[in-house]
Parts: sequence; structure tokens; C-alpha cells
Amino acid sequence: MHTYNEIKNQAEQLHKTYELLEKETFNTGEVDQVIFTGCGTSFYLASSAARYYQNATGVFAAAVPASELFLHASTWIIPGKKYLVVAISRSGTTSEIIMALDNLKENEQIRTLAITCNGDTAMAEMADEVIALDHISEQSVVMTQSFSNMMYALQLYAVKWAESEQDLNELSRIPDLVNALIASEDQTKVIAENLTKKRFIYLGSGQYNGLAKEATLKLKEMTQTECESYSSLEFRHGPISIVDESTVVILLAQKETAAFDQSLVKDIQRLGGYVLVIGPTNEDFEADQLIRLTDEITDHNRYSLYVPLLQFLAYQRAVRLGFNPDQPRNLTQVVKLA
Repeated sequence: MHTYNEIKNQAEQLHKTYELLEKETFNTGEVDQVIFTGCGTSFYLASSAARYYQNATGVFAAAVPASELFLHASTWIIPGKKYLVVAISRSGTTSEIIMALDNLKENEQIRTLAITCNGDTAMAEMADEVIALDHISEQSVVMTQSFSNMMYALQLYAVKWAESEQDLNELSRIPDLVNALIASEDQTKVIAENLTKKRFIYLGSGQYNGLAKEATLKLKEMTQTECESYSSLEFRHGPISIVDESTVVILLAQKETAAFDQSLVKDIQRLGGYVLVIGPTNEDFEADQLIRLTDEITDHNRYSLYVPLLQFLAYQRAVRLGFNPDQPRNLTQVVKLA
């Protein structure tokens, strides 16, 4: 199984990404806003990366689907303002990314950075700068290690721009910590293989909202399971009405949200929902299942530790349901517009 192997060996690839980015220098320059853009998984990555970048650097950042930058560019680009547009694509050939970069190329106020797992593409040629993770060569249709590695590369890019030694030191530990988590992949099987559960909901706030959306997409792509994602505390404002005994809620916990997470879990449980909490929870935290992550790394740098667990959950459920994760229905590795 390509998908399984590419989830399993992403720690090794994270090591390579760290070594690559550690040596790189970039033309940061002054900008008024950074726009992160992509499609599908790459857009959810952009959403998380924008929140991380703004937190690390103090520069305003936003995430925009790539199609918005050629369909509605005037609603995002203000004349006279300086922008850095960070374009994200695993293949470097996604149609909307190419069209977005082409639409922006004549604007002298816009500088572009491409991040891709294929440096020999039109996307890379069109951008002013490139982060090419050519050591990532996924054969799977769904994005796994490409997602974690491109996010990790953008985190390293941000902290190098901010010259934050503390963040860089924490990020240097990520590959080894991910490797340890991958060794305990069976933690997610309890719920992944429980077929009495029909509905899955992922909750995450801040930069983890993008990850909640990506986890939802992974499960949907591999299993066609009914699933949704929300910002954590928004879940009470309507969506909680669908919770019943067939519902699983996966909460991406953080130290920043600790004061609110426990009461949210209790509210979901009272309605019959099963709650899996992943994160740096305290010893007295209660849920149906807990997967505790280290609190020795700050919330914004812990991101990659959640990723393989969420990918394993989707993979394991696909296998339990009899699906082939390498051949998801109605999907191809690259989306190209006619």
C-alpha cells in the first residue's frame, strides 16, 4: 500500500526537509500582507500556514483558495500594497495555481514563493522563489507526507524570517517526535474499526482549524464517510444538534484551549457522542479516548505531531470498510482544468 508506506516514513522525510530548509536563505523583504494559497489539501495547509506565519512574524497573513486569485483578484489585492503570495502545490501542475500565478505576474507589488514536491514544473518557473521538496515523491492519490512536509517547511521558513531561535530549536525536534508517534499507530484503531460509528466530526481552532478540515478531507477521500469539521467552540452553535450515539468527535486539543476543552467534551458526551481527544491534556482530563502529546513544545510548533495519527485513522477505517486507500473513488493525483 503506497498510502500506508507514505504515512509510515514521513518522519524520515521530515528530517530531510529540516536539513534542506536549515541551509536555505530567502529574500523576505517588506510586505503588507502574505497570502497563502492552494487547492484542496493544499488550501487547508495554507489556512494553517497563514495562522502560523502571522503568529511567528507579526506580519498579517491570510489563506485564499487559488481560484479566488484569478476569479476575484480585486477582492484580495489592494492597489499600492505589497504582497508575498505563497503558492502551494504537491505536483506543481495544479491548474488553478498556474492560473493564479499567471494572473498576478504583471503586478510589480506582488512577489511570489512556490512550495512544491516537484521543482521541475511550470509553477516553479513562474515564481520568484521556490522551496522544492524533491525528496517527497508520493505515489498515493491522497496527500500524506507531502502535507506534513510542506507545512513543516513553511513553519521553518517563517521562523527563519522571524529569527526565532526558540521556535527553530523546537521545530528541530519534530522529526524524532513524529517517528515515536508513528511507532504507536494502533492508538487510532479503537475508533477507526468501530463500525457502529457512522458520523465523524473534527474540531480544531486557530491554526488547527485547517488541520481539522484536512483530517475531514482525508477520511472523506479514503472512506466516503459522512464527516464535517468546525472551529471548536463554534460546534455548539448549531452543529451539535446532529450528535448521537453514532457520532465520533475528534478534538485537536491545545494548551491555549485547555480552559474550554473539557466542558465541550462533556457537552458532546451528554448527547451520546464518543469523543477522542488528541493533544497535550492534563492527567485529570476526561474523554472516551485520549492520545496525549508532549507539552514540551509550544502549541504552534506541535502541529506535525497530530498529522500521522489523523492519517492513520482514515487509512485504518478505509481498510476496515473494505476500501483501497490507494484508489479513492472519483479522484486523481492532480486536478487539471480542461
